[in-house]
Amino acid sequence: MSSPDAVNETKSEVQVPDHEVEHSPFVDLSDQFNYTLDNLENNQINTQLTSHTLPLGSKTFCDILASLQTLVLSQNKKENGEGYEENALPVLQDLDKFSLTSYSLSYYISHCLPNEQTVPVLSLVNKSTTMWLSKLFQFSNCGAFYTENMLLSYERVLLLAMHRMFGPEYLNLSEFPIVYCTPDPVLVGTIKRTALQIGMNEKCVQIIPSLSNVLCPYKADLDALETIITTDVENHRKPLIVFARAGAHVTGQMDDIVNLKELCSKHNIWLHLSGDNLSGLALATFKTKNSNLADSMTLTPSIWLNISALPVITLFDKQYTSTEILNIYKSKCLPIWTCFQALGHDALVLRIQQKFEICQRIHSLVKRYDCLRILCETNNQNNESSNEETVADIIANRENIPDLLHNLSSCLVIQFVPKDCNQRVSPYYDKLNSWLGQVLEREIPEAPLELCEIETLGVVVTFSPFTVLNSLVTEDDWETFSICLDQHIEILLATVDYKEKLTGLIANLPSLEYVEIDDWAGLGAVRYVPQQWRSSEQQLATDQAKQDLNRLNVRIVQQLRSIDAAFSFGEGSDGLACVRFGMVTADTDVAELLSLVQSTGCKEEESTKYIDSMAELVKKGIETATVDLKKETEEKIWQEGILRHVPVFGNIVNWWSPPAKNAVKGRWLDLEAGVVRSTEVIYEKKAQVEDSDGNENVPAEADNVPME
Repeated sequence: MSSPDAVNETKSEVQVPDHEVEHSPFVDLSDQFNYTLDNLENNQINTQLTSHTLPLGSKTFCDILASLQTLVLSQNKKENGEGYEENALPVLQDLDKFSLTSYSLSYYISHCLPNEQTVPVLSLVNKSTTMWLSKLFQFSNCGAFYTENMLLSYERVLLLAMHRMFGPEYLNLSEFPIVYCTPDPVLVGTIKRTALQIGMNEKCVQIIPSLSNVLCPYKADLDALETIITTDVENHRKPLIVFARAGAHVTGQMDDIVNLKELCSKHNIWLHLSGDNLSGLALATFKTKNSNLADSMTLTPSIWLNISALPVITLFDKQYTSTEILNIYKSKCLPIWTCFQALGHDALVLRIQQKFEICQRIHSLVKRYDCLRILCETNNQNNESSNEETVADIIANRENIPDLLHNLSSCLVIQFVPKDCNQRVSPYYDKLNSWLGQVLEREIPEAPLELCEIETLGVVVTFSPFTVLNSLVTEDDWETFSICLDQHIEILLATVDYKEKLTGLIANLPSLEYVEIDDWAGLGAVRYVPQQWRSSEQQLATDQAKQDLNRLNVRIVQQLRSIDAAFSFGEGSDGLACVRFGMVTADTDVAELLSLVQSTGCKEEESTKYIDSMAELVKKGIETATVDLKKETEEKIWQEGILRHVPVFGNIVNWWSPPAKNAVKGRWLDLEAGVVRSTEVIYEKKAQVEDSDGNENVPAEADNVPME
């Protein structure tokens, strides 16, 4: 596969000789635009700031651009907890800049040139672009319009269909017609917003039931659709249009285009197609003799060709309607006109073919694993005899357009599932698939993958090079991807295998119990519960007991993490602390891990018992010392006389007859002996040591003064 940068050197192909463009406003606009882009890419922050008040005086154009540039760069920073981290601005290739420059030039032509120059120039550009699109995407007798997004495209398609059915009075209807939409959630949401935007009631949008096939969750059931249409006609409703998919963005699903076209023709209903498989029309080496695939199609060349800012293209059959209702601005096709020429037909087709080749290559890697369910398989992938067909073989061997599109795959959806699974996976497997998608995305950022959830299937990993602009382009990338996939599938299989054995292993360890944790894809979790607690049903009934158990398990996790980082702190669905195990490999000794938790728990439990006994001893010592001190204080009062402790009068007695210095003695706790002793001997010994330090004639026997 060649790199997407292979077509970057395109400026020389589209440049006009210098003598013909000297002092041209086109060159001035292009240079000015590219200069501003270069400053942004080089992260050159200026000191010019924008203000909320309009300046009294005028600013120069350079100052204004500097303010805008500073604003963009300053908003490009996000807080990461420690400071600010800059997001990388998009890297623009030459074709990206060419596309963006074309917008400036289109507005220059349509708004600055005299009308007698604007009309013929844009008419010729629009006519040439439409002819290229008609031949490239196999759509005869077509008109084209260009919009900023899919929503605007669908809005104008609805207006075209209504104009064909109701004529000039299509906006003055007493009752709106019925819009049918294939059950792709993304498309359904967009069509509902579109209907509301043009004043239709949301009830006018009917979702076509999907087939009961698990592997095709959003494929329209055409038998059910025909029944619905017949019922609507009998109830005097007006079926207007069917929005269908030809390669859905998330699932890659394709509706049955041929039968759907026949059904719509039978009931005189407009058929509109969208999806990434429509790009395969450009790969056909033959010219179709049949009618168009649909009455209209929406194309997204920006993501198909990896070129920023190209408009969304909508092709429609001109025989059905007048283009006057579209209010077409012909200048919007200029980015298509310029970039298609810069690429050329061969490079354009090659870029699209490379996207399909990426899907084909990923499929060849993924199909090796029995534990991976491949969803939305194409006709080619379902046929075992043709599994080795390359994209080039598919293009060469297909004789009609629908067959070609149904055998190409623009999206590959995989899911890690249990053996022989033919239904929605369990919540635990949702966690495993989330883990798989996250690690692949982190370790191979170049891979065109996304993590999403399909209601009828669960969490899946989607490989979609048509919706993600980055792609695998070198053999080293493919090798890295293959090795990474091997490693993580092995981890998933080992984790699931050991998880099934975990409860049996825990049963052999009396102080451990299995804990269920939400949103955890690892092996599982256990909690250490002392045996005397497990034997008593009331032991964990109080909040204090639960706190004690939590503290015990937290200390166990802290001890284990000092040995191995694979252990982590968790919280079960019951709100109590536990020890979590992460993903494991086939050579992991789970029994040894559990035994380590058990032994660590026993040590912490014994340590806790020792601390508790010390706490009880200290508590009793304090109580004993308090009683002794109270008793000694009472004796002192009786010895000195009660009069000395009477307020005011006691001061006179103490002045007349000072009391003897006989202070209340303190107490200290001897932890080794477990008794409370008086501090008198400590102070006597301290006084003797101080006297011996101050008097050299004190005999050495002074240190041996008895403690009692």
